Amino acid sequence: MPNAYLLEGLRTPVGKANGYYRDIIPEHLFAALLRELRHRHPDWPVDEVLAGVALGTGGNMARYALLEAGFPEELPGTTLDMQCGAGLRTLIAAEAQLKSGLSTAVLAGGMESNSLAPKRQYHPRDFRFVDEATYFTKASFVPSSAGPDELTEAAARAAGQFGVSKADMMAWTIRSHERAGSSREIIETIIHPVNGKTADQAVRPGLSLEQLAATQTSSLIDHTNTAHLHDGAGVYWLGNEAFCEQTGIQPSFRIVASAVAGGPPGLAPLGVIWATEKLLRQTGISVSTIDLFEINESFAVKPLAFLKHWGISPEKVNIFGGNLAYGHPFGASGLLNTLHLTLALKHTGSRLGLVAAGVAGGLGAALLIEQLKP
Repeated sequence: MPNAYLLEGLRTPVGKANGYYRDIIPEHLFAALLRELRHRHPDWPVDEVLAGVALGTGGNMARYALLEAGFPEELPGTTLDMQCGAGLRTLIAAEAQLKSGLSTAVLAGGMESNSLAPKRQYHPRDFRFVDEATYFTKASFVPSSAGPDELTEAAARAAGQFGVSKADMMAWTIRSHERAGSSREIIETIIHPVNGKTADQAVRPGLSLEQLAATQTSSLIDHTNTAHLHDGAGVYWLGNEAFCEQTGIQPSFRIVASAVAGGPPGLAPLGVIWATEKLLRQTGISVSTIDLFEINESFAVKPLAFLKHWGISPEKVNIFGGNLAYGHPFGASGLLNTLHLTLALKHTGSRLGLVAAGVAGGLGAALLIEQLKP
């Protein structure tokens, strides 16, 4: 079976909702990255473009973006929706296509704009319809028979299950900002400037625990331990052996394995654990052999529960900070995580890294990556 290699990836700076990209549609953000990669590698082949999205602006956004970027009309594009796991899911789909031989090269990524999220309303005959003046901002992830799906409540349950306190979560938020601030020069190597912006808008390296605590609410899960609303995009060019032979490329990173898992919707943040358990079970690999982890930080409880479950050192997790600092543009978030993981493996000279996301509706996705030695 062929291998799937991560060849080169880029992301935009992440903007706050109604910030950097308040007037820029997500397709244009994604197209800017596609255009740049095509400029760098005009002779590299590509068989398909995959893009993940959660909110979306309608239609096949991957197809729109690739045409906007100047790719030929013959190139197909497919848009996937797995909510905040969508970007990571496109990498898993690309891996399958490359290992099966269906494709030799795929551009896979994600995009999101909270700034320009469409106003959505259920049809009057839909039992969820309220009235003509009421729009919904969060889709229904599961039927009522499957239990509650409110994510903040799910995060609170996960925190209770693993004994994670609000102080623990706020401290992790501060850590995320501190590490993101000190890693800026490293992270900038995979950022492609868009609209004149070169740095992530939300990172606050000087944020203190006292400042954060002064703004907290009485709720266990609030803005002090939750990623806010953001815009951004990310993409990776992937190929298999046939691609490498054709181009003469010596790949640096190989996808070892991946997994998608499900669990109770009311504990959705724990999808990072479920997917990792499934991946390790399928491969027979021990968690102790994995050098670094990138755990999506839509909620601080995710990496903290992950650490407690596996009993691993915090120094192995999100070494450059995470989404609490950089931002969480839903459909692109998994791409940011993966790009940061490959950078971390390269920076530390480590071999194995795992990226995982917990997803609304009670889902999880995980990807195991190996840095190849020349």
